[in-house]
Amino acid sequence: MDRQPTNKKLEKSTKALIWILVILICSILSLLFYHLYDDYQTGHSDSDKTAGASEVHKLNEKGNQPKPDEKEVSNLTTISLVSQEVFDFNDIDFKFVVAKVHVKTKAPCNISLEHYKTDEGIRLDQVDSYVKTLEKSSYFVGRQNVWFSLISDKSEFDANIFIPVKEKKKQSITVSSDFKNQEDIKISLKNINGTKEMLTYKAKDIITDGKSYEMTVSKAMDITGSYLYKTIGGDEFEYSLPSTTKVYAFKVTAVSLFGDVVEIEDATFIPTSSKEQFKALDKGINAMKYANILGTQIKEKDSGWLFFVAYNPDQNPITYKGTLNLKLKNDSNPITVNVNLN
Repeated sequence: MDRQPTNKKLEKSTKALIWILVILICSILSLLFYHLYDDYQTGHSDSDKTAGASEVHKLNEKGNQPKPDEKEVSNLTTISLVSQEVFDFNDIDFKFVVAKVHVKTKAPCNISLEHYKTDEGIRLDQVDSYVKTLEKSSYFVGRQNVWFSLISDKSEFDANIFIPVKEKKKQSITVSSDFKNQEDIKISLKNINGTKEMLTYKAKDIITDGKSYEMTVSKAMDITGSYLYKTIGGDEFEYSLPSTTKVYAFKVTAVSLFGDVVEIEDATFIPTSSKEQFKALDKGINAMKYANILGTQIKEKDSGWLFFVAYNPDQNPITYKGTLNLKLKNDSNPITVNVNLN
């Protein structure tokens, strides 16, 4: 008879303990979720800050996609401005805009930008000279996922277009179309919100010319000690290096969007701390686990590696930042990617 109160006390103590455990577990889960969400936000913040008018996008999973036929769509297409990034650099003698536009059509489309021109008389399909000028200073509009034709298998989509502005003091620019029933696109140039970092490639960025290819370059990987071989006349021979060298590799994944041949014909690593240059090993040299991509003709999608040899790393430690310059066949200006060799 005396045990009943004791049992009730034990029951109350057990319930209290269970509630304490529940609260503790919920607190731990909440804290864990907070940190995971914070990490997610932090991981995306840098790319979001430099994305500008473009959206963060992934490398195309499939290459050599069929182009929709270019058709007369003058009365079937509407284009409206969504947002813009305005760039004005002291070392460039023109301003320019990367404008995100929303496109609506009645069907998949392939629309040339020859139908659009600015109030300065620049047709938006004739901007190569401006793009090349920027590339000579290592500014790449492909970093902002710029399109040079409105090609899509969707009837509604967003696209980023490049708009040069000859007069640097100009406060606004108007883009008009020769399509019927199309309203002009008026863009304010007063807010200079574009930065050089938005046009600079780094490892893992999507590299594109906006019309024929996309590619990514990984961070450097030290593969010193891997078996290297050279192919001569179909036979493989060991490619020996002095013990005082280090070998670094960059993985490249390239996609030909519409069947155009993509080929890296030369690659050079240039450290910012010295005038020394490292040339990529010839295309006939491969590692046991890593195939050389130099000189490979890519018509769909392919991955491979670029190899660099650094001599006497103990005397000259290779732990500096630099640029990886990729020379594509039939393209006069190399692509510059900021990377670390370590």
